[in-house]
Amino acid sequence: MIIEDEGAARRRLEGIVKNHSRLNLMGSASSGAQAIELIKNTETDLLLMDIQLKDMTAFEVLNKIEKEYSGNIIFITAYNNFAVKAFEVFAIDYVLKPYSEERLLHAIDRCLKTRKSSNKEMYAILESLHFPNKICIPEGKTSHLFEKNQIEWIKADGYHCEIHTIQGKSHLVRILLKDVHQLLPDNYIRISRSVILNMNYVTLYRENSSETVFVLKNGMEYFGKTGYNK
Repeated sequence: MIIEDEGAARRRLEGIVKNHSRLNLMGSASSGAQAIELIKNTETDLLLMDIQLKDMTAFEVLNKIEKEYSGNIIFITAYNNFAVKAFEVFAIDYVLKPYSEERLLHAIDRCLKTRKSSNKEMYAILESLHFPNKICIPEGKTSHLFEKNQIEWIKADGYHCEIHTIQGKSHLVRILLKDVHQLLPDNYIRISRSVILNMNYVTLYRENSSETVFVLKNGMEYFGKTGYNK
């Protein structure tokens, strides 16, 4: 199914889909409201979806069809590199405007081969686009919003994470540390199995023979490695 509010762009997508040997076009929508009705009443495995529609965003559309749709999505977007990085991390493909037909076909082929993307991952990405100056951390149907530099450090606690902010507050969120790490900007680094630090608040670090000592502005010390990636 195609969801695109620009007429010429929508017709171009329709032509590409109709010429693809493994795709059948189930419908085209020119607005978010039309897309919601089509998806609710039509079984489809793949959405080619513009992010910014004339009446709503892709985020708003997906919120309304959460129970009706369980397939894959290729986003068509003109958004920035943060969005691109997020899509790559979660194997939800994107096509950056302007795009070539070859680029779209590559995205379609990749999507046909990959697993279905989970709603939790999808919503975290879309909310990051919807709130570009915030970090969005999902917990079920809830998303916790933090300013980009508000989080000082994060500690794993079983299936939860303790998120500590510069205001001295702690938030316990049910999400794995490795999943949180994928949602954070590059100034957040994972130094060990259980700790992520915001490097903007690290005043110094000392290299020892087997580990590194990180010292935050608040005086707290953490032990790990700058290159930890397990």
